[in-house]
Amino acid sequence: MYVVVQILAAWAYSHLLEYFLHQILHDFKHAPFLFKHHFSRHHKISRKNDMKDASYNKIFDTSSLFEIGSIFFGLILHLPFLFFFPFFYAVLVFSAIQYYAMHRKSHINIEWGKKYMPWHYKHHMGKDQHKNWGVRSNIIDKIFKTN
Repeated sequence: MYVVVQILAAWAYSHLLEYFLHQILHDFKHAPFLFKHHFSRHHKISRKNDMKDASYNKIFDTSSLFEIGSIFFGLILHLPFLFFFPFFYAVLVFSAIQYYAMHRKSHINIEWGKKYMPWHYKHHMGKDQHKNWGVRSNIIDKIFKTN
């Protein structure tokens, strides 16, 4: 039962973290300087090219490396969980990998993104890009009514 609680807690936490970090990245007044490129670069390119962001074609592109580095940094910050809640941390690592893989694929294979992540397509291409903060899932957006 203890393992199941860790897994469920990490799953929920990872979606909440993704939601709130994505929301903060869009808030130019509060986002750190390094993260401002997310909206001004990634969103601008995606919107201009019907969701396509060619920087995801190469994993070693500057934008892609920045996203991977940010995810890795987040995992390092959460490293203490590994020692006390190892299954929780394992799910966070899995969630981070899943996040990057799904986000990247949605910007390379547009039809796949529209089919399997329509909320993320709407986040980029819809009238209001300050909605649909979830990337892997829209469950938190449904809870907070931001979809």
